[in-house]
Amino acid sequence: MKHCYTLIFACLFISLSSFAQNSIQLNIHHKLGDDAFVMQTEATNNIGNQFNVRRLEYYISEISIVHNGNIETKIDDLWVLADAGDGTTVVDLGMHNIDAIHGIKFHIGVDEAHNHADPASYPSDHPLAPKFPSMHWGWAAGYRFLAYEGNGGENLNRNCELHGLGDNNYFQTVVNAEITAENNEIVLNLDADYTRILEDINVSSGVIVHGDYAQAQKALQNFRDFVFSVSEEATSIVDFSEINSFDLYPNPANVGSTSISINATQDLQYQVIVYDVLGRKVQSLKDVRSNTPTALKLETAGLYIVSLVKEGQSVITKKLQVN
Repeated sequence: MKHCYTLIFACLFISLSSFAQNSIQLNIHHKLGDDAFVMQTEATNNIGNQFNVRRLEYYISEISIVHNGNIETKIDDLWVLADAGDGTTVVDLGMHNIDAIHGIKFHIGVDEAHNHADPASYPSDHPLAPKFPSMHWGWAAGYRFLAYEGNGGENLNRNCELHGLGDNNYFQTVVNAEITAENNEIVLNLDADYTRILEDINVSSGVIVHGDYAQAQKALQNFRDFVFSVSEEATSIVDFSEINSFDLYPNPANVGSTSISINATQDLQYQVIVYDVLGRKVQSLKDVRSNTPTALKLETAGLYIVSLVKEGQSVITKKLQVN
């Protein structure tokens, strides 16, 4: 009997060890409808209201990977501060004995156990540490789960601010997807369509709500119900991990010329696209090399959005003020 148990345990060990460890990565592609998200671009919500965005940040926490039927693997101690201006938010979910996933679950906001902690208790590079502009409302109310700021109205001249918070508004989002591992990696690509934040929210005369009620609460519900979906290019990923930084200097700049600097571990070529504050393409530079400063000439003063593009995907955006 002892030998029988030994054999059973040996077979069980071999069976369990046969599952390869796979790296799992979540990519959130920031979008306005079908287009890549660009700050200050005019968009329209489902009730025909025009709006744009000058700031859009939100927290993601308590992420769980759904796999092997209804098994959920929770990713502990992970909080993500997503910024729509980043092009794509890349989240490393770690190595797991998972060969295929059926979807992902996560919450928008900060879990109650950490929502009322002191931001100063975290290291400066932690997502829950103090931020500027602030993502914290105070110890009693906790963090801003969502900070949307922009303009509405026919001429985009009405101020819009929705800062959503509150433990009662800590909603879970569920996205179903069937993806198997390739080359020891599972990559889940989600589209986040921010035209749907304002679903059924009238911004034609502007709206300002900072709190856990009214339109701020509705915006968080819209995040739960409408914003996220599996990307149509669910198996396609643009890897830009070689990029260490993307800088514009000086910034602010004077009319005439500023410099683009892409610091990367490899010498590669990228595209840089410049938009004005209305989302109109002003300039497009092809074959911009990394590790070699490139001049960018803008002859008109104003605020511009400069987007770094790789393989047709906007991966990093920066604001540039030209005086």
